[in-house]
Amino acid sequence: MIGKIIKSQKEIYYVLSDEKNYMCKARGVFRNKNIKPLVGDNVEFDVTEDSKGYITKILDRKNQIKRPNIANIDQILYFITIKNPSLNLFNIDKYLAMCEYINVDVIIIVSKKDLADKKDLEFIKMYEKIGYKLIFIDNYKDFPESEILEILRGKTSAVSGSSGVGKSTFLSNLVEKDIEIGSISEKSKRGKNTTRHVEIFNLEKNTNIFDTPGFDSFDIDFIDDEKDLKYCFREFDNNSCKFKDCNHINEPKCKVKNDLSKNIIKKTRYENYLTLFEEIKKRRQTW
Repeated sequence: MIGKIIKSQKEIYYVLSDEKNYMCKARGVFRNKNIKPLVGDNVEFDVTEDSKGYITKILDRKNQIKRPNIANIDQILYFITIKNPSLNLFNIDKYLAMCEYINVDVIIIVSKKDLADKKDLEFIKMYEKIGYKLIFIDNYKDFPESEILEILRGKTSAVSGSSGVGKSTFLSNLVEKDIEIGSISEKSKRGKNTTRHVEIFNLEKNTNIFDTPGFDSFDIDFIDDEKDLKYCFREFDNNSCKFKDCNHINEPKCKVKNDLSKNIIKKTRYENYLTLFEEIKKRRQTW
């Protein structure tokens, strides 16, 4: 039989096939080859008894993301907040770079808009100006359900972002199921992660959404060579510099640095690019 892994807990995989759930284990061959089935994987499995079985084959993946570790996604809803927890531009730019590198569409959801002032909200619109879709929401008083469903329709989407940014409340507004909601630590103003496992919810036909654990930070191991990073910043004009291999740092007649001087490229984005460039370079040199 063929189905999709919609949930995993330890060594148990819940596989949906023909609107029925099967509780499966993976054959030992996966462990021997150091291959781990992921939520989102399309798999072949054998049924051993009613509602139980063994996964025998993982079908080809469209893509894979490491944090959270999921497969076959069409788009990511990346949650951020201006306040409570406070905005972290470096993490945003690093995450967007990762999405660009693995070629996954990303929509930025600015949650808790009621806590931010107009100046803050206008500032974050710099991402909209470089082509990212932004949606500002208040999960409790102004939830744009119809707009969200239109974005999700016909796709498999993943919800991601740091702990405490409103992902669980967002999902509870969409899914007919109570999602455990955490609190914010008053000391750190960071959320307590409530999602302990990855799970897919089906909203309507061909419309699925992942519930994934939050993260506070993640490594830059999604990219091996710092010279590839420039292609992950979509506002960089990589074809108009004097040198084709320009990294937009110290090279002469660099179009990106010229755009930076004219404020076409935002200083925060460029500075985060430089920091990421050095991080990737140091990581590569320590291999």
